[in-house]
Amino acid sequence: MPGSAPFRLSSSGMLLALISAGFAAQAGAAAGRVDFATEGAVVAGRDGQARPLAKGAELDSGDTVRTNANGRAQIRFSDGSYVSLQPNTDFAINEYKFDGKDDDRGFFGLLRGAMRTVTGAVGKVNRNSYRITTPTATVGIRGTGGVIQVLNDGSTLVIGTSGIWSLTNPAGSIDIPAGLSGLAPKEPNTPPTQTNTQPQTGTAPVQPQNTEYRQGDQVNPDGTAAAIGLTYTPLVSGPNYASAVAFPFFGSGALDGGEGGDFSSMATGNAVFNSIGQLTQVTIGGTTYKMEAGSSHADFGSDGILAWGRWIGPVSITGNACEAGTCNENYNENQGFHYVVGVPTPVMPTTGTATYILAGATRPTYTDGLTAPGTFSGSLSVQFGTSLHSVSGSFTAAMPDRTYNWTASNVTTNAFFGLFASSFQISGCANPCSCSADVTGFFSGASAERAGAAYRIQDRNSDFNGRDVVGAAAFKKK
Repeated sequence: MPGSAPFRLSSSGMLLALISAGFAAQAGAAAGRVDFATEGAVVAGRDGQARPLAKGAELDSGDTVRTNANGRAQIRFSDGSYVSLQPNTDFAINEYKFDGKDDDRGFFGLLRGAMRTVTGAVGKVNRNSYRITTPTATVGIRGTGGVIQVLNDGSTLVIGTSGIWSLTNPAGSIDIPAGLSGLAPKEPNTPPTQTNTQPQTGTAPVQPQNTEYRQGDQVNPDGTAAAIGLTYTPLVSGPNYASAVAFPFFGSGALDGGEGGDFSSMATGNAVFNSIGQLTQVTIGGTTYKMEAGSSHADFGSDGILAWGRWIGPVSITGNACEAGTCNENYNENQGFHYVVGVPTPVMPTTGTATYILAGATRPTYTDGLTAPGTFSGSLSVQFGTSLHSVSGSFTAAMPDRTYNWTASNVTTNAFFGLFASSFQISGCANPCSCSADVTGFFSGASAERAGAAYRIQDRNSDFNGRDVVGAAAFKKK
């Protein structure tokens, strides 16, 4: 204000103000926020007093979350890491700090029960800064996710979904690649070993509609804004992903001559995801598919086990599929590269039956891009066997100008390449005599709780020459 004396702060006063501001900021920054909680979940602070856990509640170091036989909870930490607690679980936030600095740390305890987890920014620079201790072991997570369970005898069982986990007890340590399980026995003088046993976490928790929020100036290691409020668990980059893809392939040098649609699947391959779990690059059988500058997702969905989507814009295809080495496609909004991706089921069920309903799908598109996308619906039925599994499916691709219905069945393994060759029926074709469809896919999740599939419908005559329909879908066990 005019006439007012200028305000000056001495050096000691300035230091005191900075210290006070630092404490205020630290006090106001919670370690995590509850995304989801049922009635059977409570939280206890350092004083031991328990209170009901509710969505939106803030948690910090010293808090312990407990669930009863009906309780579940999902917690999103400020670095983007995610924890889903199963029934009858005690989970402790021993020490947590995230400022984007070298001394960031996330130390947690799983005292009983089971949890799913995906790491965030903490631990990406220093792997030792993120760990989970149990009564019998210490679990180190290297930029990945998976399931940890404390068994009734106190032993620790771990399975990872991507990347590499470490499992350590007083007698030794082992690395556990994605899709494999590790067990630290209750005897401390017996080292951890790999096992075929998988953690049992019951049914997947309820997932709200996919949303995200961004908090302040928090960023990922690459400088992009950190999405920390996703209500699904983002998949993280790494090897050993199964993928099913379908896309128009007209590029110069295509080995198939550039006719219509193509599709492919592979039991394992490297996949790259962005911070919210959208696939940006995948390698399948010696061919790499990649979003290039200017491309985007026209469709996207994820449930934490599978992710599916449709790329539009510039896409490169490099490797075995291209005689020229690299083929370049540029898809308009009515076309696209369709994908579904997830970690393949490491040990398939050997008995029983299951019905899979639709979890999500891309909008099917014509390969010529002259007509708007359609809608997809479908289901799967599976009879599990010792080594082979009988799979049948019923599918509908409703396009703006016609609707395709088809059913099919086959006997297959975990990855059903070229599914449904043995039995096939389709209707809605412009020329039934030259109409066919192909489906390829895989099972995903700890106990084949998900299935991903890509499909191609070939409906070709003088009017529909090369006008295939392609798409991808994710299914969940009913």
